[in-house]
Amino acid sequence: MMRMFKGFKFQVSGLRTARFCVLFCISTILLFSSIHAQEIKVHAKFTGDSVKIGKSIEFYLSARYPERLNILFPDSTFSFAPFELQKKIYFPTKTENGISKDSVIYLLATYEVDSIQSLKLPVFVVNQMDCTQVFSNTDSVYFQNLVKAIPDSLTTEKLPLKTNTNYLGVKWQLNYVLFAIGGGILLTALILVWIFFGKRIRKYFKLKRMVKSYEAFRSKFESSVEKLDRDFSPQSVEASLVIWKNYLESLLSKPYTKYTSREIKTMENSEELGYALSEIDRMIYGNTKGNVHAPFAGLKAYVRQQFEKKKEEVAHG
Repeated sequence: MMRMFKGFKFQVSGLRTARFCVLFCISTILLFSSIHAQEIKVHAKFTGDSVKIGKSIEFYLSARYPERLNILFPDSTFSFAPFELQKKIYFPTKTENGISKDSVIYLLATYEVDSIQSLKLPVFVVNQMDCTQVFSNTDSVYFQNLVKAIPDSLTTEKLPLKTNTNYLGVKWQLNYVLFAIGGGILLTALILVWIFFGKRIRKYFKLKRMVKSYEAFRSKFESSVEKLDRDFSPQSVEASLVIWKNYLESLLSKPYTKYTSREIKTMENSEELGYALSEIDRMIYGNTKGNVHAPFAGLKAYVRQQFEKKKEEVAHG
């Protein structure tokens, strides 16, 4: 009995220790998030004080942060509600005395008619495990109506109205029987089409979505690499790598954004991919440019292989 009691006491003690470790990790994460928020200054402002429906207005977003941090701005996949993104203009990073400044201008349009429309945007601090959001201030614009008022050309008191209270019967022309027969035939045809061709239809639309998603990734990835070649920085290299990880994560349903380069190399077991990731890590942590296009071309080729393999699985699945 004495041994059993001591074992139980040891288990309770271990459970308390585990709980303490979990609480300590959560507190540490919250502390680091708070420190990042204090170090980063995000400012946002509309360039005008009013906006018309469907017309563009510029929204300026800037961030000042320590040079050691990696900051990402919202892109076209972010929701700018109640506005819609039309275009974005990035400006090169400026660093002075260990403080970096990034800024971007978003060209937005609204199709809402609220009298006052507000917007605030975050920037994302890239950490080892995830991204921390730091929001800007909220700025507002007034909605400018194109039509102030609709004048009445003739008031109701002056209309030459005649009163007639006699009932006028109108024959209803809809043939309910024919309508029911036609609806039944259409519904039956749709059910039969879905039974015999539903699987092909689902495959067709899934493949179409896959191709559209791949083309969007390829365009975004190539633009990011071209920008990196013109204006090299470790932050730009990291941003291009994040684009690659995000697409692979959506394609293969694996958490690539949470994996390090070493974990990806171990998991995929590909020499070409391992070489490319090693070169990219050298650019990020060694701040050495070298041949930018070669390693990113390797990442692009790997994505192409995975895309074709996934497309074959869907087509013959």
